[in-house]
Amino acid sequence: MKAWLQTSRGMLCAWLAALLPLFFVTDFAEMLWLGFTFLALVFIKASRQATFQWVYKSVPVSIAIGLAVGVVVFAIDFPLTPILEEATGTKLNTTQLEGLDQEFGVYVEWMLKGILLGGILEEILFRGFLIGWGAQLLGKRWAWVLVVLIALLFGFGHVNQGVVGQILTGIAGLLFGLTYVACGCKLLPAMIAHGTANALTISKIYFFGYGMSIETSRTLLGSWGYPFPLM
Repeated sequence: MKAWLQTSRGMLCAWLAALLPLFFVTDFAEMLWLGFTFLALVFIKASRQATFQWVYKSVPVSIAIGLAVGVVVFAIDFPLTPILEEATGTKLNTTQLEGLDQEFGVYVEWMLKGILLGGILEEILFRGFLIGWGAQLLGKRWAWVLVVLIALLFGFGHVNQGVVGQILTGIAGLLFGLTYVACGCKLLPAMIAHGTANALTISKIYFFGYGMSIETSRTLLGSWGYPFPLM
């Protein structure tokens, strides 16, 4: 079995086994996704080699790119939220962040989650493993297709945040994926981007509250040359 996993067909099956559960939003599907990913990383050396590629050009360059992308993701997120809420007739579900704008302990807890789980772990699993290793198995030309697919699945998986949250995280996932591939499938820029966006979002909620008015968001996005109709 271990020898078969080192073959091209075995590795492709292992990668697909980790990918396919993401098409279903259940606790069992999440367990399968994490389990198959962990097993592949443990038993298949090629998966580790493809996944754990870190620095693009240099550490300062990787950090600078990541910070810039993270700020862009954050800058899009909050003004776009009320636009999407009005367009979909739904609200962003922030119940999981209850108390964040009032308690410093909750703020610290979410900062750690946002940076360690979001910025590091999610980038390893989604961008490094699924896109990085997937592009090696399927061919480099598939990297951009995988960026879009994984962004859709990334957004789909945030069903607990409602439709608006799924769209926002899908957009963020797309930008993180584009950063990852544009930087030669190196993790550090995407990690910094994800961690920065999360840290800024959590800090904004803690210091200034959750929302932004529809009028303010339209004015702000319009001043940035927002190219889509502002409903």
